[in-house]
Amino acid sequence: MRLPAIKSTVVVFLSIFAMPALSQGPGIPPVPEGFIVTPVMRTSIIVRNMDESLKLYRDILGLRPWFEGPLEGEALNTLVGTTGKSMRNVILQSGDIVHANVGLFEYVGEETEKPDIIPEVRTGDVAIVFYTNDIFAIHDAVKAAGYTIISRPVALYRREGSSTQNVEMIFFDADGIALNLIQRGVPVEAINE
Repeated sequence: MRLPAIKSTVVVFLSIFAMPALSQGPGIPPVPEGFIVTPVMRTSIIVRNMDESLKLYRDILGLRPWFEGPLEGEALNTLVGTTGKSMRNVILQSGDIVHANVGLFEYVGEETEKPDIIPEVRTGDVAIVFYTNDIFAIHDAVKAAGYTIISRPVALYRREGSSTQNVEMIFFDADGIALNLIQRGVPVEAINE
């Protein structure tokens, strides 16, 4: 049986945005004692071009699609403050967990100018932080793909006398969202500073 458009949209919308926070199934953290919200469930990014964004988040960073589908109808427009718009969305995950994922959302049929990305972190910028086990390969891949890189991998908090360091880098995606990658225990001789 097919639900009317608005009801099916509400069901899809709840399953994407609200259900992980409402249910307490496997992998869903409860609201910790003494708090009124859970740890961050998902980062949602409104992107200009879904296919271009997937080249970074799926193909370079290796996040796996968990859910993909359209969003449309009155519930969507009420939630995001628009009228008559629809979205394509892809939820990406790393591993088999349902929290701390990245949601990519693109308005269908809208063309938006590419942002002017300045290679520095400024007040109001947002950064998504990932740990990695291959920071140098990711650096090379984002550089080859033409993303704006602020920093090559560097040891931010240098541990004197240690044979390994934790290194990190920051670059921007195509929509101006900063990504901060961190790798722990990198041999000192692998760091080019």
